[in-house]
Amino acid sequence: MDVDEYEAFDEFIRDEDDVKSTITTKTTTTTTSIAAANAAAAVTVAPSHLSLSTNNNNPLACQDNAFHWNNAPDVVLYEIFCYLPQKSRLIASQVCRQWRYALFHPSFWKKITFCLSNHDNIMWSRCLADTYYASVREVTIRCDSAEVFTREALNILEKLKCNRQLRKLIIEPTRCMFEESSEECNPDIFIKQVENLLRNSKYLETFNLGCIEEATEDLNPWLEILTQNSTNSLKHLCLASVKEDPQHYDYLELQVSLFKNFTQLTLLAIDYDHLSNDLLLSLNNGKLERLVVHVHSYNGEYMGTDNNAWLAFTQKNPKCELRLNLIHSFNGVRFLDSAILRPAMPLTHIKVLFCECLNMMGLNKITEWYSDKLKSIVWIDSISYPKDVERMVDNLADPDVLVLAAWKCKNLREIVHFGRSYSLNNLLGIVRVKPSTLKRLEFAEIDIDHDLECGLSIDEIIDEIKGAMGKQWHLLSVDELPDVVVDPVDSDSRETILPLVFEDLK
Repeated sequence: MDVDEYEAFDEFIRDEDDVKSTITTKTTTTTTSIAAANAAAAVTVAPSHLSLSTNNNNPLACQDNAFHWNNAPDVVLYEIFCYLPQKSRLIASQVCRQWRYALFHPSFWKKITFCLSNHDNIMWSRCLADTYYASVREVTIRCDSAEVFTREALNILEKLKCNRQLRKLIIEPTRCMFEESSEECNPDIFIKQVENLLRNSKYLETFNLGCIEEATEDLNPWLEILTQNSTNSLKHLCLASVKEDPQHYDYLELQVSLFKNFTQLTLLAIDYDHLSNDLLLSLNNGKLERLVVHVHSYNGEYMGTDNNAWLAFTQKNPKCELRLNLIHSFNGVRFLDSAILRPAMPLTHIKVLFCECLNMMGLNKITEWYSDKLKSIVWIDSISYPKDVERMVDNLADPDVLVLAAWKCKNLREIVHFGRSYSLNNLLGIVRVKPSTLKRLEFAEIDIDHDLECGLSIDEIIDEIKGAMGKQWHLLSVDELPDVVVDPVDSDSRETILPLVFEDLK
């Protein structure tokens, strides 16, 4: 079930009592007739062994030769439902009790998303876990930070440890998963339960720890278990984190040689602390398509990488795209151009999230070095936070760096820029030189400087931008911005950061 399907079914389940009171075993309502007609159409295109006759020996027929679809054998209902997408199955399941039972065939529940964000869906999640813990193949657990929801997530993981056929395990907390840690609900229990699950899973393809800091301090146990069971199946491995305090945290040295065992790996997410020449050398299967790196703090003790290592890496993994995310990296953003970036990096996406500093030289190097690769620039700070602009350029009258990026980077798809004053003239410049690939251009209205130098009025500039970007384009109002962009003191930046970085892990 994807997100839309889950929400539709969640709404259906919450109205279950009303549904039961209106559904009977006979299909007499208009909705039933429509569903039966759709089912008949499905049977029409089904294989010949599903064709139905209208003689009196047919249990689906009555004296007036009318079909009673509520009496269809389970095997027929199953075949019908197989022809329907999940949303249509939800509608068809309201025909009668028997059709409702058909919805819960295990083959329709190989992919389940547990959304643990309110009390209404806790019972539903328990029901799914109790019923399909041994047969589900793909599991995503979206969990709020409150202890009641975290405890439910732990219960689901406890049940899943018996599943030997699990293919995907994805954890997606909305904030810090263990914000309310207790004796019964804490990171140690989480780690133990996931380890037990991994030991029983022999064909795992996706393992995503959801950027949980406590679970990523020591990655070696995860890698050792995965090496024993999933070396030939693992494709997506997400071990990066989002730190509670990005200036002070612990991590243990990583045995990078373990990565050589994952012969099918196509996506790896990891913290910059573990990025080294040896790690790049270990990623030699030639199949890697995406490398996601999270930068938190930075100091001179990091080994980092050199350009030769990146040259060898890209030759071995020619399809790989690098996505670099700086998260509350107040020091890292200052060293972006001098110590982090390398010319041979296959950089396609750069996110700088709440680093409260604009490194102009870093942006210039990104535009210069990755003009044929770069697809996305997302630079978000808090509007009310004191700004520090690391210009580090020879001539402050040089063209705006985002205008240069739009002009030079022919594959650029999106520019998102919040938290720093930006000229409306330069925004117009981006639109005039942008490549045809640019589809997303987001700026905050509160950031725009309206000092006009091009001889056009504000309305004329906005109209020209809409002509290039589409009539629906507009500057984002304060109400449309993430809360932390407007109010960094009373808001939680992780509520904005996590959805952004989770997009890189899919």
